[in-house]
Amino acid sequence: MHVAHLCWLQFLRGLPIMADPKILWLEPSKARKTSYAAQVARRRYAVQVVHDQRAACRFAAAQHPSVCVVDVAPAAAVQRVCSALRKAAPKMRIIVVQARAGMEVASGCAEVLLCAPFTIRKLLNSIRQQLPANGGEWVAHGALRLHPAARRLQLRGHEHLLSPKLLRLLEFMLAREGKPVSTTLIVRRVWETEYTSDLNTLHNHINTLRKILEVDPAHPHILRTVRGKGYCLSLNGKAE
Repeated sequence: MHVAHLCWLQFLRGLPIMADPKILWLEPSKARKTSYAAQVARRRYAVQVVHDQRAACRFAAAQHPSVCVVDVAPAAAVQRVCSALRKAAPKMRIIVVQARAGMEVASGCAEVLLCAPFTIRKLLNSIRQQLPANGGEWVAHGALRLHPAARRLQLRGHEHLLSPKLLRLLEFMLAREGKPVSTTLIVRRVWETEYTSDLNTLHNHINTLRKILEVDPAHPHILRTVRGKGYCLSLNGKAE
């Protein structure tokens, strides 16, 4: 399904669509087997797909998208397109994808250059890292204050900058506060993978988060291990 149609159907069905930040996506009109734009749109970003430079520049100048993903070839075309987009929307961040390994792009042409093959997770992380940090608001969770757009956390008079993955892990656990969550479910939802045999990465992130949240990380009271059930985040010290 075309991305624009997907977003329109979400609107008709009453599903939330991220209206800001917008993502402009420039790709050839010929459909590929794998649509990265469609996969990003399913994460509820407002993705606008266009198929030529002129349309991309018009949209960029009128709508001021936060990020533009450029998926064109060859290298000369990439540089020409990026240069035109810079003039149309100077503050817009540009990510170049589907580039061949070893491809050279002029300095300042793009903030990110992803050479195929790459995973959808890497692409999503690149997009999140280029989104503006000054949007959104602080959200209070008891004594904890979180600014998702800026990836900042305030607690006990200290402010911490979270990595994209730590932010997703914390938000996932906050949404299930007071309830034990299995390690398998955490890996599937936060890391978006069905490979749940190796939990070292999860445990490392839990330990990092404990160093931020806990007064004594060696004896956690906020992010606890629940034997046989997984992990439980409880800001008030209580859990089911």
